[in-house]
Amino acid sequence: MRRHFGILTAAALIPLLCRGMDTAELPEILAVVNGVPIRRNEVAAELAPLLAPLDPARDGVRIRNIVRRAADEAICRRLLEAELKKCGIVPSRAAAEVYLAWVQSLMPLSSRGKFESELAPRLDDPEFQLKAAVHLYLERRFSPEVLSVSVAEVGRYYELNRLRYRLPEHWDIGVIRIDRKRPDAGETAASVRARLLQGEVFERVAQEVDPEGAGGRMPTGEARELFARELAAMAPGDVSGVVPTPDAYYVMLLRGRQTGGVKPLEEVAPFIVMEISAAKDALALRKVLTEALKSANVIYAAFPVSDANGAEKVSHSPGM
Repeated sequence: MRRHFGILTAAALIPLLCRGMDTAELPEILAVVNGVPIRRNEVAAELAPLLAPLDPARDGVRIRNIVRRAADEAICRRLLEAELKKCGIVPSRAAAEVYLAWVQSLMPLSSRGKFESELAPRLDDPEFQLKAAVHLYLERRFSPEVLSVSVAEVGRYYELNRLRYRLPEHWDIGVIRIDRKRPDAGETAASVRARLLQGEVFERVAQEVDPEGAGGRMPTGEARELFARELAAMAPGDVSGVVPTPDAYYVMLLRGRQTGGVKPLEEVAPFIVMEISAAKDALALRKVLTEALKSANVIYAAFPVSDANGAEKVSHSPGM
């Protein structure tokens, strides 16, 4: 009894002894950018789940790095907002609509309606609006040669990533299952095959013999390998032999087979353009932020942490 009480007591005390880090323990101001503070409440929601499992007495260096990374991201957002403001660009529904129109211009006519229905709900999403505003800003900031995507680039990307655009082989198969529990299972399976070979309508035979499956049952596990071997020797319109498995007999009709292949370049080109464009936007944005950081006045708050040996250290700008 005493031993169990000790275990329960330890279980209750461990969370108290190894408490997590609360964002309220962070400095009120994490950094100052060009005289404007980055306050902890701006990144609290992002930091809370990352800091909650950490113990300030043991994980000081890790906490410092997490907070520094969050502060740096907030600084970059602040600098980006300033750059957008200089150009009179505001993340908004209007900016998102312009971006959506550009994306749609890349799509084949047959895909535009579907693509618009997928993206239209995002027009009021702040993240999508910011993405759209950044794209418009970069178009103004850089020459078309920097951000444009050439036909040659699309072709190279397609060749290097052909496996992404593979079409699997598709078989249209009708399957009739005869459970081995039936006293005449073997004879019924042979009869089913004979009737199909004589030209009886598959659906009618399936409904009569296998009403629960109605011609759509497929086995799982090792039995699928038996099916694959049987189908490999069949042509569209062929009826298989009786395929025995531990729990049933199967008879198949191969209605048709669509060979695998690769989606044509014309079909996937718009999506490739979008991917390459997004990568170029990211590189251009990195260049913009790098230049902005060089000229910005950034001061980080002092942040006391513990090193691996438990000794307290104080980190000052710019190392936080």
